[in-house]
Amino acid sequence: MMITDIRNISIFQDLSDEAVERIMPMLRKRQFRKNQVIIYEGDRSGDVFIIRSGSIKVYSLLEDKEIIYGVAFPGHVVGEIEAIHYDDYRIASIAAMEAVHTWYLKKKDFLAIVEEYPSVLRRSYWLLVESMRILNRKAQYISFLDTRLKTANLVYDMYCNLGQKLESESAYIINYKLTHHVIANMVGVTRESVSKVLKDFQDEGIISIEHKTIKILDLPQLRTICDGVSYISPSQRTWYSTAGNNSIIDGLGKKFS
Repeated sequence: MMITDIRNISIFQDLSDEAVERIMPMLRKRQFRKNQVIIYEGDRSGDVFIIRSGSIKVYSLLEDKEIIYGVAFPGHVVGEIEAIHYDDYRIASIAAMEAVHTWYLKKKDFLAIVEEYPSVLRRSYWLLVESMRILNRKAQYISFLDTRLKTANLVYDMYCNLGQKLESESAYIINYKLTHHVIANMVGVTRESVSKVLKDFQDEGIISIEHKTIKILDLPQLRTICDGVSYISPSQRTWYSTAGNNSIIDGLGKKFS
């Protein structure tokens, strides 16, 4: 998917036709190859990047150990908080997980847009709150849950945002390829630990994995594992940045958008 209409971007959804015409000339196109770093943690830059296609990871490195805070997809914006803040110190690194197409805005242009169109600032604030909720949940996963529960919750989170029901069978596929290494860095454990848990889930008939793609075979059992810790509804697991572009079905026929 390649986004061509700026109103498909979360923070620009409320703009009028006239506003779009004024903003489009400010946007510059940039492309990044797989694994290319887009933003380095600690840099001082207020540029704002808008993901048009592909996916990125938000992460930090400490003594060559990587922790992935999250992944983002078309419609997501990165760097808007540093642009608004008086100190544009980058709080995390961003890298392409695959080939990525972006628009980017200079800080001065983004601030001019925020000044003229308050809805952009309001939606940027919503994104900030969402990011805090996601990070808070991730901190709870990493701090309090064992590897089995961390992995189950991550798989369920990915399902709630990227899951699609397979018409030919009573199963769901996560439309994103995840290596064991990436999953391990997202939940803060070793790759070997994650591989063991994923194998257990496959042996239990909860999931299957083929070509790095996870298929959920027993969604109720996966939900039971996650709900046994603390109940978080599918709607609470949905990322705001993708909610406008996806319909998420929780396996009981209820749709969240």
